[in-house]
Amino acid sequence: MKPKPMFPYRRPKKRPKGGARRQRDGNGRRVPQSAAELLPLLQPATKSLAQMLAGNVKASGQAVHARNVLAQAERLVAERAVDRLPPAAREEFFEQLARLKLTVADAEAMLQEQEAAAEPAPAIEEPTEISAERLRELALSLAVTTSNAAAEQAREPAPPPADEREEEPPALADSAPATPSATPRLGLKSRERLRLKSVVAKPEEGGEAG
Repeated sequence: MKPKPMFPYRRPKKRPKGGARRQRDGNGRRVPQSAAELLPLLQPATKSLAQMLAGNVKASGQAVHARNVLAQAERLVAERAVDRLPPAAREEFFEQLARLKLTVADAEAMLQEQEAAAEPAPAIEEPTEISAERLRELALSLAVTTSNAAAEQAREPAPPPADEREEEPPALADSAPATPSATPRLGLKSRERLRLKSVVAKPEEGGEAG
């Protein structure tokens, strides 16, 4: 005997057969694999995407479905699967593909603009207001520092000019007092001459006195 479910009004989810092998887009809709099956889906995908761009319908996976249809159509064109279609169907396929490309490009541009607008703008820091007391304190501190610097400059002696530094008095070689040189000794002849001079000078002095 199977146990009764707690919520009998809920039905179990049905798993599709071979769901892994089928190609589905983000909205749960299957993308056909042949050009003949894809042709009827090109125009509805373009129309639903255009209504979303106009704002008539809310975005509910139209862009994702249109991108998947466009990718599948381009793949079929690259594989030349479109050549199997009749000429009229082939011409219509390429026409619808061109319209879908333009609509998808417009949708992507609109989505990028919406994302850019949704991003928060960088906050601009407002300059902090300084009170009057703080300004006075800063002014006093600046005045004290400038006065101290001026006082230190006044205390330092000014260096002599460059001209006075270069012109220094030359060293005097004869500044020291000359030492008296020893008197040379007189010879015998000189001594006799001095004696004769003194003897001759004495009687003249005596005559002048008489």
